[in-house]
Amino acid sequence: MKKSLLIVGLMLAMSLTVSAQNQGFAFGFKLGPGFDWTGSTTGAAQSEGMRTGFGVGVVAEYYFAENYAIVSGINVNMNRGHYSFYNANDSLTLINPFRVDRYYKSTVYEIPLMLKMMTNELGNLPLRAYAQVGGGLGYAERVKVKDDNANDYAATDREFSNLRASLKIGAGAQYALDESTRLFAGVYFSHDFINNINSVRPNYYGNYIVDGKPIGDRDPKLNMVQNRIGIEVGVLF
Repeated sequence: MKKSLLIVGLMLAMSLTVSAQNQGFAFGFKLGPGFDWTGSTTGAAQSEGMRTGFGVGVVAEYYFAENYAIVSGINVNMNRGHYSFYNANDSLTLINPFRVDRYYKSTVYEIPLMLKMMTNELGNLPLRAYAQVGGGLGYAERVKVKDDNANDYAATDREFSNLRASLKIGAGAQYALDESTRLFAGVYFSHDFINNINSVRPNYYGNYIVDGKPIGDRDPKLNMVQNRIGIEVGVLF
């Protein structure tokens, strides 16, 4: 966490310096909670509800038209999840597979790339609504997991892939305090479109079960993706 905040702080300081030199750009920072849940395209993993994470980030906007901007920066997301699956280690337990109830948490460093579309000022107020759409590419620095019968989380480098890629949409409003400072608040939805489970270790757990039968003709890997609805507030300069 301290390393994450240091990276964000350094990027913010650099961004503000450049911002003062280029009127076509805006820079700032943001933070807010995220509400995470898992999904599975194969049905092998079942979501066990929503968990609360958190995110901070540096925002960089380039305005190529008055109401349109390309948005990027660095996001540091503390993701959380809870899912279950049925597993079998050998041919005997394949007949009666056991259920694994698993929690996980990870820190993901992400570079987003979004198109931001804004309205004109609403009424007599310096207030504008906006919508954003795009994606993000990230790296999971560390992942920790805890099964339901375990006392605490343990680090793992086997279960999860380090690569993250997601689709993102969002909307919100920004309020101009003066010519160069704006406050903003919004909501967003993020959906991973690649498998978070490490594909190079397909037999790590054994056989994955759906409706009492293994998936496919050989031991398949578990499929799990991350979803998030988040709230973000911040300031732009």
